[in-house]
Amino acid sequence: MIELYTRKEECCGCSACANVCHKHAIHMEQDEKGYLYPVIEKELCVECGLCEKVCPLKENKRENGFEKKAYGVKNINQEERMKSSSGSVFIEVAKYVLNENGVVYGVELTQDFQVRHERAESLTDARKFQGSKYVQSDKNDVFRRIQNDLKIGKTVLFTGTPCEVAGLKQFLRREYDNLYTLDLICHGVPSMKLFQACLKEKEKISKVEEIRFRDKEYGWRNQELYIKLKNGTIYHAPIWGDNFYRLFTSNYILRDSCYTCKFANMERQGDITIGDFWNIKNVNTEFEDKLGVSSIIINTKKGKYLFESLKNTFEVIECSLNDINQPNLNHPSSRPERYEEFQKDCLEKGFDYCLKKYGTMKLSEKIRRKLSPIKQKLKQY
Repeated sequence: MIELYTRKEECCGCSACANVCHKHAIHMEQDEKGYLYPVIEKELCVECGLCEKVCPLKENKRENGFEKKAYGVKNINQEERMKSSSGSVFIEVAKYVLNENGVVYGVELTQDFQVRHERAESLTDARKFQGSKYVQSDKNDVFRRIQNDLKIGKTVLFTGTPCEVAGLKQFLRREYDNLYTLDLICHGVPSMKLFQACLKEKEKISKVEEIRFRDKEYGWRNQELYIKLKNGTIYHAPIWGDNFYRLFTSNYILRDSCYTCKFANMERQGDITIGDFWNIKNVNTEFEDKLGVSSIIINTKKGKYLFESLKNTFEVIECSLNDINQPNLNHPSSRPERYEEFQKDCLEKGFDYCLKKYGTMKLSEKIRRKLSPIKQKLKQY
């Protein structure tokens, strides 16, 4: 009997195995943390082995000999940048593909606050994919739908984490000239179940009406979580002030495979890699502004062609790979020291308890955060 994984870190949840099974013997099922894992129905399985062949964690080679190029970019349309997490690259690539009578696949936060990969044939639908969603998406049958679009000659854009792009390419098992891929510099992914638990805490007051994971009201670097409730209440918190964000950035609520991610390096999976250009102040102080700057890495000839085709929609500075470097381009996010204790508390006392215990700021940090602006003013004298 085929065994797709023996330890949870051996599965990234890309869904390639479920998509490739012609007998529909594999479905994705949530574990206790809310992450999707493949389950094989023995009575339907004919042991063809295709599911093992398409697994990106079992085998994935990404050496194309292309000399990478790195850039800092800002969309010249400020309204587009306001809608995006940083420099607004994705939407211009989406426009280009749609203008070629193509289709775009990206991650949508639905009206009932589920996160999933969807297909867009119009700019209106593609806009649903703008902005960060710090939750792993449900990909369902998206890889099969992409393959069908490619086979009938449609130009396709797929955006996702590196393991998702790798999973798609393993699933397709051949190169398509009409496929463009964007991968993201990924910190790791929480599950939808964990995020829903956080929303329940907010909904003790009123139902959630709107969520923005990266609101820019106070500038792109603040990474504000914005939640609007139906009674008009607005919850607005920086990344260091919200319990869910603190657990995410402290690495407590990442998928098991994220801690051993084989894609957290410079050998990228997409034609173009997109990320936040956090180091821009040290590279070119004048290039940064409140609306944000993206870093991009051109990884393939297709990526170069795509970038050259839409270069005039951006302000661009060329830089080195070292200039745009950040931790998850070198190594996976690490497990926190208290990870096992956190998991034990989750099982025994529930996630709500852990949100407060591990996500709440200590008094010393609250004081430091309050004093920080005062310190900055004093430095100026």
